[in-house]
Amino acid sequence: MEKPALQQVIVMQVKVVYCLLAAFALSILAMLDYLKDDREFALVAATFSALLVIYASSLLLRRKKRTPHYVEWALTILLGCFTIFGMQQESHIAQWVYFFPIYAFFVFSFKTANYITLTYSAIIFLVVLNNFDSYIRLQILFTYSACYVFSLVYALVNERSNMMLSNLINTDPLTQVYNEHQFHHNMGKEITRADRQRTAMVLIIIRLPVTWQQLKAEEYENRIANAGHRLQKNIREYDTCYRLNSDDFVILLPNSSTADGEEWCDNLKSQISKLRHAAQNKFLIQMATYRPEDDSYSLLKRAASQFEESN
Repeated sequence: MEKPALQQVIVMQVKVVYCLLAAFALSILAMLDYLKDDREFALVAATFSALLVIYASSLLLRRKKRTPHYVEWALTILLGCFTIFGMQQESHIAQWVYFFPIYAFFVFSFKTANYITLTYSAIIFLVVLNNFDSYIRLQILFTYSACYVFSLVYALVNERSNMMLSNLINTDPLTQVYNEHQFHHNMGKEITRADRQRTAMVLIIIRLPVTWQQLKAEEYENRIANAGHRLQKNIREYDTCYRLNSDDFVILLPNSSTADGEEWCDNLKSQISKLRHAAQNKFLIQMATYRPEDDSYSLLKRAASQFEESN
């Protein structure tokens, strides 16, 4: 399984587990309300529980397909309205407000969930202050604040983990430059931008010295890592370097003409070949200029074909 697919599966599994746990908790709450003869609130709790089970099932069935955003927003709005208006009718509905921030941070991205919970918190504070006496008021606000802080800390940790996982997925672990998957992903964006702005774009491909194939595995990897570091160090700020699965490196030069590409080819040759025994460590460098009919694969293939033509 590819790394991006693995990340999607992990995120999906976390959402499914959370939804099922929340549905189980709500089913217990529905049962308690039913035993207390609060039939209406028992029905609401059971309905939310069923909706979460359906949502979790849809995540499992759809797998790679993204669940529509309106489903998540509909559940969030329903829960928010029920707690805000329900608290003004029955005091024990206050226990539902603790569920909201945890739910929001699980379902939405950190930025979106933060806006939602801040807005919701402001409304809840006003409702609690206007509808409860001082003793109950402090209990509810303290418990809600504790739940909100817990959810926020969890979301921050999760956001950091996602960034680290994203870096792991999109970068080559040996050289710390972008990998081939990220190359094709970024090229799609750059091609769209070049077509829209009618600007030129150049792709430089660097092939490792043939003599490196005779090295031991550890020495070969060390040299590839050093080559990646030198390339990353010597490119411009807005250029990007990638390591392909074939061990070739490519450098994408957006907003660059053929003349710019030729200049940078000469510059790279002088920069990355400053080694002892330079004759035995000869990097092969070629380039291709973007054409309107190109995609990431055809441009890469055309650049690589320059090596055969130069022989």
